[in-house]
Amino acid sequence: MGIIGNIRKHSWIAVTIVGVAIVAFIIGDLTKNRSREAFVKLDGEEVTYDYFNSRVLQREQDYNMRGNSSYAFKESIWQEILQEHLLGKEMSALGVTVTDAEVSDMYVGRFIHPSLQQQFTNPQTGVYDRQGISNYVRQIESLPDTTEAKIQWLKFQEQIREDRQRTKYVVMLQNAMYMPKALAEKIAEMSSKQSDVRVAGMLYSQSADIQVDLTDADYQKFFDTHKKELNRDVFRMDNREQREVAFAVFTAQPSQNDMMEIQNEVNGWWNDMQAMDDNEVVDFVNMHGGYDSMFVSSDVFATPLDSVIGGSHAGTEIAPMIVQAMTKDGYNRHTYGEYVMGKVLKTEMRPDSLRVSLILIPSQNYHQSITRTPEQAAHLRDSAMASIKAGMPFEAAVAAFSIDTNKGGDQDWQVDGAYGILNEDIVHHNVGDVFDKELPNNAGYFIVKVTGKSSSKMKYRVALAQKVITPSTDTEKDVRDRANQFASQFSTCQAMIDGAQQQNVQMRSALLVSMSDSLTGFANTREAVRWTFNENTKAGLVSGEIYNSDYSYIVLGLREIYVPDHLTLDQVRPLIENRVRIEKLGEQLAAKAEEAANGTKDINAIAAKLNVSVDTVAGVAFGGYLGRNGMEPKATGAIAAKKDTGIIGPIQGANGVYVISVDSNNQGEKSDAESVRQRYENTGMNGLNYLIPVLQSRVKIVDNRLMYL
Repeated sequence: MGIIGNIRKHSWIAVTIVGVAIVAFIIGDLTKNRSREAFVKLDGEEVTYDYFNSRVLQREQDYNMRGNSSYAFKESIWQEILQEHLLGKEMSALGVTVTDAEVSDMYVGRFIHPSLQQQFTNPQTGVYDRQGISNYVRQIESLPDTTEAKIQWLKFQEQIREDRQRTKYVVMLQNAMYMPKALAEKIAEMSSKQSDVRVAGMLYSQSADIQVDLTDADYQKFFDTHKKELNRDVFRMDNREQREVAFAVFTAQPSQNDMMEIQNEVNGWWNDMQAMDDNEVVDFVNMHGGYDSMFVSSDVFATPLDSVIGGSHAGTEIAPMIVQAMTKDGYNRHTYGEYVMGKVLKTEMRPDSLRVSLILIPSQNYHQSITRTPEQAAHLRDSAMASIKAGMPFEAAVAAFSIDTNKGGDQDWQVDGAYGILNEDIVHHNVGDVFDKELPNNAGYFIVKVTGKSSSKMKYRVALAQKVITPSTDTEKDVRDRANQFASQFSTCQAMIDGAQQQNVQMRSALLVSMSDSLTGFANTREAVRWTFNENTKAGLVSGEIYNSDYSYIVLGLREIYVPDHLTLDQVRPLIENRVRIEKLGEQLAAKAEEAANGTKDINAIAAKLNVSVDTVAGVAFGGYLGRNGMEPKATGAIAAKKDTGIIGPIQGANGVYVISVDSNNQGEKSDAESVRQRYENTGMNGLNYLIPVLQSRVKIVDNRLMYL
């Protein structure tokens, strides 16, 4: 419950919050824990599966995940390792380090680390307790290196060192963003100029009647010109191979016979439960995967349970009903719902939130680092209670007797139920009361002062049995057989797509990377992803295996493979078709405008030949709007650059083609060049969001993760 517990529980979160988001990952040594097989190679340096797996296991332990992490979670661990390599290499080359003196400064100097600031600031005064952290560090450092508290502290200390190193690196990059003063002055000057113009515009959206015939040469020209841009559009700075799959979905739903069998079983349960006492109900509920709640308010439950439980009394029976979930937070949400039934065991007026201060007096049974015997712990407990009864302030007693003196023992506000073995005693004591509680197994004692309670409200302890509604084995087998029969009809992905349309079979598609957790919308389909990225799986193939996800059976085909920097014209043709059409339409409209403007400087005459109206727009400025035509940077830039009056164009813009008459130029108040410079430099700093992808593009990566995950 003290600082070690808080640091252990929250250290990853605390360090991540205070780090810069784009580089908030722990810098480590990739050379440790190598095995013979290369999981991944980064610039020839091996990262083994053993090392990767040790990182996953450690993080699962940090988050108490017990080995149940998803592939998406494992992918996040890989991204940490990758970024450690990228950033570590950069910081090493630049000599960015954090000295022991800087670490000490983060404890007691001018630049306190935010996570320490949070832990050691007095909540009443808002003052950081430098003496408290100094005492705490001395206490921790006196412990043997093998104690859990010492291990966790050293880990935390290394984390804040690495976080400061990352911060220094990012600040250095931020300070490297620079706009020359002369350029800022020029932009400020152009921005202060305002022009009154008349515009003859031919908008693309109003030119649907113009015939635009696209040829392969048009597509090829656009593709050759925009290759880098298209690569960025497809891969979004994430230069990983992507594979597009199409898949038919056959879903098993409970049949009428299935529902009748489930209802008969539920009725049997309900008849049995009505003859049970409260203890038997609890045992029955726990046997049938139900819900035996702590005291909670009725609004915790999902509709219609909330209205049934709200206002009820102890002993109220809850007859069988079908719900999508028992609680509003989605706990145990099921595809086809579930039957629930049960009983309200108790009702009580209770606070929602509690606040206490604690003195922890552990014995050697609490942790191997403690040498105090249970008898000595009991004696110290008696001394502490006697001192408090004699008038010693509780905060002083914390300092004198507790192993954890942080914040004077204050535990902040916690929800009802969060205090474990202490919770019921806290609820049933008044604010200001002090009581003691023995820990199980003679592990020591808590001395508790109740310092706050929120207003009370009616709460309920409820026992609910549940019967999940699922299709029967026979129903699932019938659907699986249909899926297998469908799959056997097709040898190519496109044939499967066409066949699904003819047979009215549901088809879906997904764009995957090799470490995708599953097919979009279908859990536990990692094996389908593995087949998709197998080196023998070619575009156009259909998998010979039917993949199962809950009650769905999936027939999978590989539609297309997208390789970074190796896109083909056929792959991007659907993506660029409209852009190619607009570009060619723009060329045709520009040629038409050029012809209309030949031999005249009169914007009205030009507009008449083009059969468009003339818009008058006052005060057009660099970077502003071109009236109702919206943002047209090419046009407003040309207007700002023109020193005199007269005709500009035709200009092929984003929304149309324009011929513009600049009628007058007015020099307004000049913008502040320093503000302009700062604005553009801040915009440049946003480019740091792409730091990792840019660094990654410079590294040769041999990725064998598909063999392991």
